[in-house]
Amino acid sequence: MWSICKLKHVQSICIIHMVAKIGFQANDAVTSLKLVEKGLSKEDLALAVLIDFPAQIIGGWYAASWSRGSRPLRPWLWAFWVRLGFAAGAMGLVYFFPNIKPVPSSYFWGIVAFTVLSSFSSTVQFVGVSAFHTQISDPLIGGTYMTLLNTVSNLGGTWPRYFVLKGVDMFSEATCHIKQEGSEILIKATECVSEHGKATCTDLGGTCVTERDGYYIVSWICIGLGVSILVFLEAIAMESQH
Repeated sequence: MWSICKLKHVQSICIIHMVAKIGFQANDAVTSLKLVEKGLSKEDLALAVLIDFPAQIIGGWYAASWSRGSRPLRPWLWAFWVRLGFAAGAMGLVYFFPNIKPVPSSYFWGIVAFTVLSSFSSTVQFVGVSAFHTQISDPLIGGTYMTLLNTVSNLGGTWPRYFVLKGVDMFSEATCHIKQEGSEILIKATECVSEHGKATCTDLGGTCVTERDGYYIVSWICIGLGVSILVFLEAIAMESQH
């Protein structure tokens, strides 16, 4: 294992995997939470995911056919730009959430379409990079190669989420509106951002009002980093295929 890690190209690929998924981490980790927070029922969200599942089976077959040949990372790079676009589109999906109940069917089917297409681009990336791992693995110890590279790839999609979630809370500002004896008392409550603060505000008979949502700030930061990283990684990814 250590001898594999010392290979220059393996180190380059591991670096790519560790930073490549930063651009769409806010979308992957927070968008669904924001939709539920805005008023989308968990049942509707689960239904959207259920509809997405068979679509990804078909999408995986197409992604596999695109990843054949000497440049399996090409669809991975194309899907990278698409996922960054969906990360930007997710902010619009959250921002324009309708204020009427129940959620209009047109908006719900928009969420379904967004979920299916976004997941499809993720599937293209996964299949493309898996095909690349298969091509570069030594047949004698292919399992070791695949385990190492897939583990690093999964880690690259996990470690940024802690900082994304912390960043959303850090950049968010909220106030607790409490009505008492016919008058409205405005209490500044930064703790209204956390679950504990929201529960406290509710116990006091107040309502949390978000003045600044850190989700949008963190999303733009992630997208900006993602674009910068992708421009840098394209040359490395192309070189790694040779």
